[in-house]
Amino acid sequence: MARPSSPLLSREKIGRAAIGMIDGGGELKIQPLAKKLGVSLSSIYHHVDGREGVIHAMREVLSVEYALNIPDQGSWKDNLKAMVDSLWRLYSDHPRVMIHLLGVTVEEPGTLTLYESLIDVLADAGVPETELLTTIEVLDAFAFGAALDALSPQVIFAPASEDSRLTSLIENHPAGTERNHRLYRRGLDFIIAGIEVGLNQP
Repeated sequence: MARPSSPLLSREKIGRAAIGMIDGGGELKIQPLAKKLGVSLSSIYHHVDGREGVIHAMREVLSVEYALNIPDQGSWKDNLKAMVDSLWRLYSDHPRVMIHLLGVTVEEPGTLTLYESLIDVLADAGVPETELLTTIEVLDAFAFGAALDALSPQVIFAPASEDSRLTSLIENHPAGTERNHRLYRRGLDFIIAGIEVGLNQP
């Protein structure tokens, strides 16, 4: 009997199947994942080191699909926005997956390249060496938080009184995806404005 032209299982296939399972509302468990792939548990363990290995495989898949796209020409602010946009799109498309990735150290080359690029842009803009990593962590945490906000219900606030100021504000405020996108854009503008203020301080 001829051997299949491609392996029946790979880290990429495991990562993609796990992403699909979690995006669909399932839990990250090895046995259901093996069943979904139609393989044995030992086959999974041949390619990944347990549950944490599956998480690394998911990150490898996502780092390729959401590869960094930096404008050819632009200010440091334009480049920074493009990079954070890459993170936000990834987090927004797979918020439940991101919750799992938070607990595992980043070691995938594709993902590390994004953070290295962020460091380069911020350093070239003049952010002090001692502030670079903290600034990146702030940007990353913001992108993740904005993505999780997308899981919020259409109506977030339900004031008891129709006369409250919150009620009147809600009437003229966007909802759903439009609200989430506005939150992200305005929030990123605030952070970049804060970075710029810091650069101009003596």
